[in-house]
Amino acid sequence: MARLDPLEPEDMNAEQRAAYDDAAAKGGRLGGPNGVHVRIPDLFHINQEMSTYLRGTDLAPRHRQLAVMVAVRKFQGAYAWGVQARASLAEGISGDVVNAINEGRAPDLDDAMDKIVYSVAASLAEHGTIPDDLFAEAEAALGFNQLLDLVATTGYYAAVAMWVNVFEVDVPADIPIPMADG
Repeated sequence: MARLDPLEPEDMNAEQRAAYDDAAAKGGRLGGPNGVHVRIPDLFHINQEMSTYLRGTDLAPRHRQLAVMVAVRKFQGAYAWGVQARASLAEGISGDVVNAINEGRAPDLDDAMDKIVYSVAASLAEHGTIPDDLFAEAEAALGFNQLLDLVATTGYYAAVAMWVNVFEVDVPADIPIPMADG
């Protein structure tokens, strides 16, 4: 059960309502972490901008989703896992890969770039950094900007997992692959 009751539009102050209306006009969702953030409109807007930025980088959507899945699973963000499992499947990531990440196993990846992206995200989630050899390999394969975007994506979604955990955001009922225990 969520620690916060949903904030209905009629109960919002003027700044909250403006943030809500802005997100709704852009087709944004107000569930999940957004339902928490809208209580502090400046935080809400910053997170909307960061999310938009991360979706628009040169990092391939598949690679972004691999990093997101690793981060939300490591920090056990059940709401975020459900939403991102669906998005990952839609990006063509196989159910086997999603299930492996869900079970805390390294997925069987055929593509060399997928392996690098997964390794970077997994190291960040586990250690908060990456070793020199992986840094060199990732920078050579991705380039500096995409590597930075990969680090930002992994870190941002680790924070998303923490937000949904702390406020016990309810998990959607229609998720394709529920988060495994542990």
